[in-house]
Amino acid sequence: MKCWVCEEPAQAICKFCGRALCKDHVSKMPYIAAVYVGNNRTPKLVVIADTIWCGICKPQAEPIEMPEIY
Repeated sequence: MKCWVCEEPAQAICKFCGRALCKDHVSKMPYIAAVYVGNNRTPKLVVIADTIWCGICKPQAEPIEMPEIY
């Protein structure tokens, strides 16, 4: 597989969009693996730091409602 940016051999895959990347074009971003309600009804997140990110895709900061798939 080749890097999405430069077509050199890829060594990683973007966790957010699936683009292949070489070491020179990898970025990192936190990834929210799970959300749950903890004590006192406080929302809590399980976050993975330094997840592979292409730097090209734009993960949304807020959830997107999609009632049509219900």
